[in-house]
Amino acid sequence: MAVTVIQWTWRILPNGTLIKGYTFNPWWGCLKVSEECHHCYAEDIAHHYGHEVWGPASTTSRRVFREKHWQEPRAWNRQAKKQGHRRSVFCASIILPMSPWGKGTWPDNVWVGTSVGVQKRAEERVPYLLEIPAVVRFLSCEPLLGSLDLSPWISQLQWVISGGESGYEARPMNMEWPRSLRDQCQEAQVPYFFKQIGGRYHDSGGRELDGRTWDEIPPEFPIGCLT
Repeated sequence: MAVTVIQWTWRILPNGTLIKGYTFNPWWGCLKVSEECHHCYAEDIAHHYGHEVWGPASTTSRRVFREKHWQEPRAWNRQAKKQGHRRSVFCASIILPMSPWGKGTWPDNVWVGTSVGVQKRAEERVPYLLEIPAVVRFLSCEPLLGSLDLSPWISQLQWVISGGESGYEARPMNMEWPRSLRDQCQEAQVPYFFKQIGGRYHDSGGRELDGRTWDEIPPEFPIGCLT
């Protein structure tokens, strides 16, 4: 995997240096489980390369990457140690509804999030997320398909990301939806990152919300929940 264009994995140091992040997946393939998944860009990429890996694991194969692939995060780690700053790696989009994930101690360099694009999915998934004693627990409200009320949980979150859908069949986003999330985050003093408005391409609508970009992220070495 190469340096990613997913900007919430980027970090600007106090001296202005831009540290870009990476993406890493142990396997290729998934199962669509909710409304947010309908126009999955990763599935489109897999189809482009001729891989039919989307569907139930019991009936659909996954493409597991070879050993060389696993050398990449080791190289990134060496690079981070040399530079003295952590690299953000977007790794492994999976569903974690099982209680064992909430036991034990999690290292402070592992941040955990869940995707919620509609209120129903927030009510289903956020309670599971809050069982995990990660130093940063965050929400990826992408694609944002409706208004979200995060008031039951926002005091226990360390980050919120939101953005509109992109692609051929992108569903439009009402700008009141990300605006509401931003306001909820500001009131609760939770970092807020606005990824994109969306459209045919990821950059079609730009990234501004109310005349500016919102690029807030937790600190490189955060002091979070860990409880």
